[in-house]
Amino acid sequence: MLLAVLTLCLGAGWTACPATAESGSPGGPNPVLVIGGFDADVTKLDTLRAWLDSRGYTAYSMVLPGDPTATAPIAESARAVADKVAEIRRTTGSARVDLVGHSMGGLAQRHFVKFLNGRDLVGTYVDFGTPEQGELLGALCSTYPGCRDMSPGSPFLTALNADPAVPPGLPAYHLFSESAGAEKLPLSGAINASIQSFCPGREVSHGNEPVDAVLQQLVDAALRGTPLTATCP
Repeated sequence: MLLAVLTLCLGAGWTACPATAESGSPGGPNPVLVIGGFDADVTKLDTLRAWLDSRGYTAYSMVLPGDPTATAPIAESARAVADKVAEIRRTTGSARVDLVGHSMGGLAQRHFVKFLNGRDLVGTYVDFGTPEQGELLGALCSTYPGCRDMSPGSPFLTALNADPAVPPGLPAYHLFSESAGAEKLPLSGAINASIQSFCPGREVSHGNEPVDAVLQQLVDAALRGTPLTATCP
């Protein structure tokens, strides 16, 4: 097995200095909410949730509103994230919840932390496979409000990406696969890292990111606030 270790700095660059995650409870890590994207594969989301459980987290998962899932306006999806975070805090007694959003799920959770008073309720922000600047393929499902919001240059994305794209002081990570498309663009104010930075040549499709072993290890390291590391099969 090859052990790859890479520490990346906040911002669009690739130099080092990871943030330290804040713990919502003295007895262990924050609860974690895994959020799916457009037409999410619930089985794959639950695989990531169960893996996080096996690593000692109390993990939950959700899909965004709409049929198919995440076709509602993304601001509406963000309100659903806010409701789920409130439910988890009531259930666990934790002050903060960590967020792990796939694809459009990352856009919804970022709207929550930026515009819906979510900053003080979130310990660590992780998105993966998220097209931060939008996705041209959104035009293929433009009959749905969520897809229109995800189209490059949309009013939703213009507001979301206005400086600061991520609230200051929030430990934030943007993880992606170089095998995919628009998700490769960086998120300003976050640690940006690809799967292939740790395991060169690894092929990971967008849809398989939640169940990829390397991506899962990177999510775990981000949630713990440690340098990003992964073992490559």
